Amino acid sequence: MSEAVQTSIDSDAESQTRILLIDDSKVMRKSAVKMLGAEFDVVVAEDGQQGLDMILGDSSIQVVFTDLNMPKMNGYQLLEAVRTSQDEGVRNLPVIVVTGAENDDEAKEQALNQGATDFITKPFNSTDLKARAHAHATYQRNTKTLQQVASVDALTGLNNERSFDEHLQKDLSFVARHNHEIALMMVEIDNFNDLFLKIGRKGADSLVQQVAKVLTKNVRKEDGLGRLGLARFAASLPTAGPEGATRLAERICQTVSGFKAKLRGEVLQISVSIGVYVPCDKGSDLSEACLQKAEQALRSAVEAGGNQVQALVESTSAAREPGLQDVTDFSIDALLLTLSENGVAAIEDQIPLAMQRLLPLWQALSAEQRSAVLSQIESS
Repeated sequence: MSEAVQTSIDSDAESQTRILLIDDSKVMRKSAVKMLGAEFDVVVAEDGQQGLDMILGDSSIQVVFTDLNMPKMNGYQLLEAVRTSQDEGVRNLPVIVVTGAENDDEAKEQALNQGATDFITKPFNSTDLKARAHAHATYQRNTKTLQQVASVDALTGLNNERSFDEHLQKDLSFVARHNHEIALMMVEIDNFNDLFLKIGRKGADSLVQQVAKVLTKNVRKEDGLGRLGLARFAASLPTAGPEGATRLAERICQTVSGFKAKLRGEVLQISVSIGVYVPCDKGSDLSEACLQKAEQALRSAVEAGGNQVQALVESTSAAREPGLQDVTDFSIDALLLTLSENGVAAIEDQIPLAMQRLLPLWQALSAEQRSAVLSQIESS
């Protein structure tokens, strides 16, 4: 572990851990404060809605204990709201469910399916309560610190939001320098919260992973791809024009809508909405503005009913520039023309892409054909 990460962990450990207890019983709230107050900073809420408001408004809360049966918002609804939050810090909070005699195994199974981290049974003693609070608070601190320096989303293996933004800035700088086009694609799983309620956290995580695989298979290796939220992804497509990016997005929509999923005999409709944005102005300082525009296009696709693509094109180029290529179409002729007119410096960034696209042709040749091609190359 790096010295910077370890220092951050040690610093966090020195401050008193904030614990939130949510229970509509005044007696239970007082008992918990008495048991934990000497070692933790304990805050309390009387129902699920008040507890959720505190979670969303206080990022220092590290562990949540919650009852299941409460007014306004019960424990199941609280779990759903936490586990489907767009805020990664909220989404990953440890939530320990406090169960009583009225909570049977089926209730516990439902809570676990909706993302409960752990359980503790009433009446609890101070030793059990402190042990769980310490264990989950330490895990949460270490996880949060490591996430701050990580570049990969743990669930999908894609870039996380921070590293995707860095990739996007580099792509915008590249296309501005070479006068290329770029397309930004934002993807979101339709009606994800409803699906979460039906298939639970494990099923929802599996769905996110499957969509991530579809995206990975359809974009090029040099494209940027990241997970930006619970069910949201983005792709940076340098040198892609609006036609190619839109075709790519439509292909992804069709692939995901072909997913076959059933739950207790019910066919689940799974689809994604995609917003495509092609900017006119480029530059590394415009990454945030580009993401906002792509989100605007995504919102249009969602509002139009989902399972479709909406494009926002601001590019003013009247014709394709020599050397530009679509996300699905790559013109070797255009690349050779640019080479002859402007020299190798004008295409050196595109040569790896060209060779990658030609590789399947090389692999399709027989040994004799490869030998003949190599002879031609050497003689030229």
